[in-house]
Amino acid sequence: MVLYISGCAGISHEPGEGKGDTAKGKVHGMNKGILPELVGTWKLISFHSQDSRGQTAYPFGKDAQGRLIYEPDGRMAVQIMNPNRPGFTSDDPLVASETEVRAAFGGYAAYYGTYSVNTDKGTIVHHIKAALLPNWVGTDQQRHFEFDGKYLTLKGPLRLGGVQGGVSLVWERLP
Repeated sequence: MVLYISGCAGISHEPGEGKGDTAKGKVHGMNKGILPELVGTWKLISFHSQDSRGQTAYPFGKDAQGRLIYEPDGRMAVQIMNPNRPGFTSDDPLVASETEVRAAFGGYAAYYGTYSVNTDKGTIVHHIKAALLPNWVGTDQQRHFEFDGKYLTLKGPLRLGGVQGGVSLVWERLP
């Protein structure tokens, strides 16, 4: 089963928005006051989804693992995985079976790009430059955020198996 973990609805870049802003030393739309709380490396503590019927699921298992990095210059990267994904029968990924590839793909999510924050709305937007999921390249993924001490919670809509719901990811700041 291949999981499509959207985290939030994709919104295409407006013409000229996002592309190259970070490279020129600008952090697009960034409220610099939030940077000390946000910048750093975060470890995934929990990841669950809830469908429109209120049913809770763990798309990457209850012990999902991940890292989220926010850099002070507006760059970001994230990786999330199901640590119980089965291994390939061969060390050569080009000879993996379709079943093995689907299980590996379905149990892993990764992308990087830039980010901007709207503190008034409590949202952060990930402007995706590269992603495991090809459809995400060039999109913006918006999440609602909350800080609670050393924890960061990101929430947003989720479409999984044709069912609309929501997702919640709790991250712990690493030293």
